[in-house]
Order: sequence, then structure tokens, then C-alpha cells
Amino acid sequence: MTAEVLLFAYGTLQDPAVQTAVFGHVLEPHPGTGAPDRLSGFRLSHIPVEDPPIDGPTVDAPQIAAETGLTHYPILVPTTAEAPPVPGRLYPLTPAHLTAADAYEGEAYRRVRVTTEAGAEAWVYVAAEGVDLRGNAVILSPY
Repeated sequence: MTAEVLLFAYGTLQDPAVQTAVFGHVLEPHPGTGAPDRLSGFRLSHIPVEDPPIDGPTVDAPQIAAETGLTHYPILVPTTAEAPPVPGRLYPLTPAHLTAADAYEGEAYRRVRVTTEAGAEAWVYVAAEGVDLRGNAVILSPY
């Protein structure tokens, strides 16, 4: 891989079936930092699978929903309130992988830089401005 960046994945991007659909192969966790990590300053919520549709020529939203069995996608919301750290994993991505992840995440998410509890600098997808999360209870990711 060239020009790698790190992605903190906390939801479906940890699923090998989703990784294969989005990136064309299963991602290997980052050597040394690919162990489970956590992210503070966010709370985990969810949005329905059908909101928003997944864009991009290589990503099939109904197929991914069928393979994962999810009815809702996990989504992070920044918070200043006390919240448990969000568990996840770090994956190295090329610029092409990052572009594919942007297309997969769609308009409901925005990519931001964070520092994980282990001290790694990474990208993470969080709720985009204007995403309506009213009434959505916090769920735990199955990954």
C-alpha cells in the first residue's frame, strides 16, 4: 500500500462482507495498532438502513443490508456529556480506499480526524450536519 492513512471503524466497516463490497477485499487491521481501540467524545446512535441510500458503482446497499442483517447503521454523534468510549478498530487505507469509504458512507456521514485512546491519529465517520437523530436510541454495534 502507498500513502496509507488510518481509519477508526466502529460499525459496518469492520464486517468482512462490507469490506469486500466496498474495497474489493478484506482489510487487515493496522500492524501494531490494529488491536481493539476506543474513541472518546462521541456517543453511538443509529440511523435506518434506507436513510441514506448508499451511492457508488461498487457498493450495493440492499446486498450489504442483506449480508449484515442490520436494520440500522451505527453512527457517531459528538458529545460533551459523559459517555462510554466507543469501541472500534484501526485499519490502514490508501487514498483509493478512503474515496470508496466516502462513497459508502454517503451524505449522512462526514469524515473527521480524531485521536483514539491509544493515541493513534485516524479518520472516523460521524453524523453529518443536519442528520435527524431524534428518537434514535443508542445501540451497540455487533462488530
